[in-house]
Amino acid sequence: MRGGGVLFAVAALLLASGGGRLAYIEITRGGELHARAERQQRATRTVAARRGEILDTRGRVLAGTVRHPSAYVDPSLLRDVRFAAYSVAPVLGLDAAELERQLVEWQAKGTRFAWLKRRLSPGEQEALERVVSTRRLGAVDVQFEPTRVYPQGRVAPHVLGFVGLDRRVPPDDEPAYEDLCGREGIEAAYDDMLAGRPGRRILTVDVGRRPVRAPTDSFRPAVDGATVVLTIDGYIQQVAQKVLGEAVRKFGAEWGATVVFDPWLGEVLAMATIPDYDPAEPLPPDFGRLTEAQQEAVRERWRNRAVTDSFEPGSVFKPFVASCALDEGVVRLDEVLAINGPVRNFGRRTIRDTHPYGALAVHEIISKSSNIGMGLIGARCGMERLHRFVRSFGFGEITGLGVPGEHTGLVQDFSRWNPSYSPQSIPIGQEIAVTPIQVVTAFSVFCNGGVLLRPRIVRGIIGPEGETLADYSQPVAVRRVLDEATAETFRQRALVETVTAGTGKVAKLDEYQVFGKTGTAQIARPGGHGYIPGKYVGSFVAGAPSDRPRVVVLVSIYKPSKEGYYGGVVAAPAVREILAETLAYMQVPPELAVDARPSRGSPPKRR
Repeated sequence: MRGGGVLFAVAALLLASGGGRLAYIEITRGGELHARAERQQRATRTVAARRGEILDTRGRVLAGTVRHPSAYVDPSLLRDVRFAAYSVAPVLGLDAAELERQLVEWQAKGTRFAWLKRRLSPGEQEALERVVSTRRLGAVDVQFEPTRVYPQGRVAPHVLGFVGLDRRVPPDDEPAYEDLCGREGIEAAYDDMLAGRPGRRILTVDVGRRPVRAPTDSFRPAVDGATVVLTIDGYIQQVAQKVLGEAVRKFGAEWGATVVFDPWLGEVLAMATIPDYDPAEPLPPDFGRLTEAQQEAVRERWRNRAVTDSFEPGSVFKPFVASCALDEGVVRLDEVLAINGPVRNFGRRTIRDTHPYGALAVHEIISKSSNIGMGLIGARCGMERLHRFVRSFGFGEITGLGVPGEHTGLVQDFSRWNPSYSPQSIPIGQEIAVTPIQVVTAFSVFCNGGVLLRPRIVRGIIGPEGETLADYSQPVAVRRVLDEATAETFRQRALVETVTAGTGKVAKLDEYQVFGKTGTAQIARPGGHGYIPGKYVGSFVAGAPSDRPRVVVLVSIYKPSKEGYYGGVVAAPAVREILAETLAYMQVPPELAVDARPSRGSPPKRR
């Protein structure tokens, strides 16, 4: 009994001591140890959402997402590095010795995740899964990576932009994860909508971090990204890119930009910049080995110059001033002004024409593009009125198109206008800078009865279940700029005459009456001190048909270096070709056949 009592006492003492120790640990380190156990027994897996598609206005997929299997490893879970390397390497087409060396290096660094091979073929994926299962390599697994694809190829890359893999940090207290993120264009502007919301799976795992079934597992499904529907028409976009590219190459230009526009709806049907790039591969494979200057040249190709770049418009700007002067009774369209060219002094300002005109009616000042004539109109208007005219067309502010990097252009504060120069410079498109999207938007005022519309490039957004999240399909009027009769008269007289008998004759079409305005502008030096000798931007903006305009097209060719530089030479032929293809595609009835003239009712619906 005595021996048994001693043994009992010792056991009781040990139990009490152990219980005390447990109590001490629970009190002092209980929270820490519970948290560690939770981390060891639980694994949180992010369930990535599928990135939404970008469609053209007819439902063609311009950008979509596919998932490719990729092999990864958690080196910290490997018990036999050599066995793992020589098991996995043959099925992935890797060098086993090199893989073993890499695995050892990762283990030494404490790496918990590393890619073995990206984008496995179906055969590689099947073989790897078989090896992992039969040889119990729980540290190796397959993860499906999202890849952005552009089924139409290099169609509208500056509009679409591109994506890159980046770390996303959820707003709530969840682990960061790697996913596609928009970097440029619509991909960047609507990234939050396209990305969707990731899901989460919490798993119970064993010591090897392999999932095991447990009633405490939880799952929250991912919400896929929304679909963005553009106003861009894929066919018209292809035509615009092809024609613009040919013009840039033919005239040896630094770059070119074009915008195709619906003047009634305010929708951008096509927007292109040349040189372009492949949105699926925006960076060349050797980008890291390029010099800093070469890398910057690559990034320059991403610029959507139709919205990001501004330049002096030259004579393309003349209709905006002349039409407002007509609307306010400053001049009459048939009024004849004494030009007395080709050179005329306006105080300290000297204006030159390309031809020695004696006298011109106001509509001829536009069609023949007389700088002196516009200088006379500017003098009549005065600076305050001119400033109001310029602002009324939206110059000097962004259009609100909703794409990244849109430039305001440049309209100097009125206090900086010079009475000795501005009344003659502004009417001929100097002392001001505009973007292509501003010009095509402003020119549409002559087509739709005098109203400035906010341009749109997104028609709507559709949720993952097919629900409408946003509808932008209706035109948005900014302000009335011209009286309806003024817009109609100015278009039919001055702008039509520019193509029939003036500087834009090369833009004539057999079945449609084209109307428009040419422009040739010197390029200002950086800093605004004078102009670069021999460097120009040639532009032409036009619409058709003249009796009920359906399409407006602008082409600007920057720094052409061969075969001419005037807008009527380098840009008008491209506009003519884009107009012809677009009107035929839209099945617009021939205007010049009398029995096929459309009625003058409400604006025609888009086909």
